Amino acid sequence: MEKKKTKQSDSIIVGAIVWSFFGIGIGIFDIITKNDDAFIWFVFGGLSLIYLIYRLRKTKNNTNERYEDERKKFISEKSKNMSFDILFGSIVIFKILISSGKIKMDSYDVISIILGGALIIQFISYLVCKSKY
Repeated sequence: MEKKKTKQSDSIIVGAIVWSFFGIGIGIFDIITKNDDAFIWFVFGGLSLIYLIYRLRKTKNNTNERYEDERKKFISEKSKNMSFDILFGSIVIFKILISSGKIKMDSYDVISIILGGALIIQFISYLVCKSKY
């Protein structure tokens, strides 16, 4: 009798996701607040994102037995759901920070940051779902 291995999340991939979001997020926040170390955080977040892409490409062949068309549709839906959840959470956090007066921004800056963040979040969630499923 064969035992099926359950899938476990790779802590290195999760760490790279967290550090890339953290680095890019602090870089954006430092640009908004006009701190001098914004470039350092962008480089740190970018390196984490590059490492994440490397790890996901390395584990690309870890797929389950779904048919290819079914798998593509599942990955697309799953990544959209994940990115929507993350984007909704970030919008709520921005709303709280702006309404409390911690961040002073006009509507153009908020929309630009949310759209830029949405592109980054969608790309990363697609890569994660593609490697995981």
